[in-house]
Amino acid sequence: MRNSRKKLTIPYLLPAVGLYLVFFIGPAIYGLWISFHEWSGFTEHMTFVGLKNYAKIIHDPIYWQSFLNMMLILFVGGIFVFLIGFLFTALLSQGVIAKKAIRAIIFFPQIIAPIALAVVWNYLYRYDIGFFNSVLTAIGLDPVNWTGPDNIMMSAITSIIWYSTGFYAIILLAGVDKIPNTIFEAARVEGASTFTIFTKVTLPLIWDVMSIAIILWGINAIRLFDFLFAFGGAEPPTRMWNTAMYQFILGFGQRTPIYQLGYSSAIAVTMVVVVLLFVVTGRRLFKREVYEL
Repeated sequence: MRNSRKKLTIPYLLPAVGLYLVFFIGPAIYGLWISFHEWSGFTEHMTFVGLKNYAKIIHDPIYWQSFLNMMLILFVGGIFVFLIGFLFTALLSQGVIAKKAIRAIIFFPQIIAPIALAVVWNYLYRYDIGFFNSVLTAIGLDPVNWTGPDNIMMSAITSIIWYSTGFYAIILLAGVDKIPNTIFEAARVEGASTFTIFTKVTLPLIWDVMSIAIILWGINAIRLFDFLFAFGGAEPPTRMWNTAMYQFILGFGQRTPIYQLGYSSAIAVTMVVVVLLFVVTGRRLFKREVYEL
C-alpha cells in the first residue's frame, strides 16, 4: 500500500523538483563555477584562475568591513528584534484589548516596500530638516549627524529593527495562539506572574516556532540588500556596505561599472557558506524535546 502511494506521489513532485533544479540548483552550481574564473560577464571567454578569487577575499579590507556589518545586522539587530518581539508576545498573550488591531499595527511596515521605508528613514535622519534632529534642537541639544561615517551603520540597523520586528513578533504570536487558554488560566490560578508564565509556559511551548523564526531572521539578515542599498542613497558609503551590497557592487558597480563577476561570485559563495553554518548551528542549538499540548 505504501509503495503504491509513493508511486502515485512521485509524478506530482517531478514538476516542482524540475523547477527547483533548473532555477535554483543549476544557477547555484554555475555561480560556483564562475567563482573560479576571472570574468566580466559580457564576454564568452572566462579565464580560469582557480582559488585566486578566494585568496583575494582574505586580503580584501572592504570585504571584511562588509562582513562585519553583516554580522552586526545578524546578531545586534537580531537580539533587539527578538527582545522586542518577545515583549510584544508576552503582552499580547495576556488578553489585552484590541489585540488584532495591535497586531495589524506592528505588522504594518511589512506591507510597505523596503525601498520606500529606506527613503522615509533617510529623511527622518537628515541633519538639516530631519525629524530626530528637529526634536533634539527643540529641547536645546545639538543635532547629530545620524548618516555620517561614524553613525550610518547603527542608524541603518535601528531602522532595520523597526521594520523587521513586527514580522517575527507575528510568527511568535501565531505559535502562542496554538496554546490553549486553559494552560494560562491554570498558571494564573497557581499564582504565577506574567514573567513566570512567559518563561515557564509560553517559551517552552513555542520553542519550535521560535527556532524557525530565528533561522528565518538569520537567512534574511545575511542576504539583506534592498533596504540597505536604498538607505545609503545614490552612492552608499563603503562604511555601510554589507556582504550582499559588496557582492552586487562588484558585479555591476554603482554609477561607475565594475563588472568583476568572478570575484563577485566568490563572495556570493562565502555568503552561502555563512547561511549554511548559521542554519546548521541554529538547528543544533535549538534542538530539544517538543512539548505536546
